[in-house]
Amino acid sequence: MIRHASLFVASLLLTLSGTGCVIHPPAVSNQASSKSPYRPLDTLKDGTILHLPTGIEVTKEQMFNLLSGARVVYVGETHTNLNHHRVQLEILKGLLERFPGQVAVGMEMFQRPSQKQLDRWSRGELDEKAFMEVWLSNWDQSYNYYRDMLRYIRDKKIPLIALNAPDDLVRSVMQKGTEGLPESLKKELPEMDRTDPYHRSSLEAVFGGHAHGKEGFERFYQTMLIWDETMAQTVAGYLSGSEGKTKKMVVFAGGFHVNYGFGLPRRVFRRLPEPYAVVMPHTAEIPENRRELMMDIQPVSIPLYLADFVWAVGYEDLEDQIVHLGVQIEGTEKGVGVRKVMPNSTASKIGIREGDIIVSFDEKSITKPFDLTYLMSLKQAGDRAALQILRGDQTINLEAKFESDRKIQ
Repeated sequence: MIRHASLFVASLLLTLSGTGCVIHPPAVSNQASSKSPYRPLDTLKDGTILHLPTGIEVTKEQMFNLLSGARVVYVGETHTNLNHHRVQLEILKGLLERFPGQVAVGMEMFQRPSQKQLDRWSRGELDEKAFMEVWLSNWDQSYNYYRDMLRYIRDKKIPLIALNAPDDLVRSVMQKGTEGLPESLKKELPEMDRTDPYHRSSLEAVFGGHAHGKEGFERFYQTMLIWDETMAQTVAGYLSGSEGKTKKMVVFAGGFHVNYGFGLPRRVFRRLPEPYAVVMPHTAEIPENRRELMMDIQPVSIPLYLADFVWAVGYEDLEDQIVHLGVQIEGTEKGVGVRKVMPNSTASKIGIREGDIIVSFDEKSITKPFDLTYLMSLKQAGDRAALQILRGDQTINLEAKFESDRKIQ
């Protein structure tokens, strides 16, 4: 599946035709930190909200008063920073309190073919286990980063809109470019504006310095355009349609899609010229052991405001909590078969072997791979689990105590 661009860039640079995971550019703080005409953003204390065009600090109430006039509010994120998602949820709650029943949410993380399942979630018709299966078919970051937000959307019955392009279209553009698409896929292409010099120069900086030529960059650029233009088309289409014509929308997307307004905001405005605002959570310091999140990008000069508001927050992730059993699995008639056991994993330490069949986990039956995936997602470092496995004619009971993946590595 193609999702989210450090891995995308690496994949494309290596093969120019790969179909590995795709990551939208993570926090690009060396660009964002200086883009304030009055105050360096990295000097802001956590909790500060800065109105960027004036350099004046505002309260949350003042910010919400200003956001209330917008039809679309874009809130950026670094995908693995919990504090960014807390800002997003606080903005959603604040707007819903002011406009009950008149707010929808659009999310980059879901592809448009998933819309019927998102509708069921918003109506409370889908349980969380089934919804997590939808999540994992769309996005590769841990559901737990978004859990509170998604539960709030369900509990308040807020319309949740899948914004992004389907995998088959994106994969084909990566491999063939837009000109090489079959006619069936060309019909799915949104109207694309290729003329924005700032959008292009920023993407050249992301791609930059690699000896893979013009063709490689053009496919990368076209892929990013597909994402931005498809999401913009979806936002504008919903807000212009019968269901959304009386609503506002809060859009959650990676920072690159909303920073400077040349990604989503400008492309939505081309289709639906109504007031909008951009809020960007900003984190000045990334812990040393998470610096791999940062892309080494040479700043480019962009004479645009980074956002309307910057909200300074610290960094917090889930990496110390995330655990895995450490097995490759497949479905079988009797349960979930173990194809491979990873060295130094929890599974190897408790004696799970290749060929074993996992039939229960904490006394819950395991009949398909997602059963195990879901139950493992509920575990954190320090938790225990009781497993029952079949090994030939034997039934074996095991107990696991989970350590964080970071500690195991």
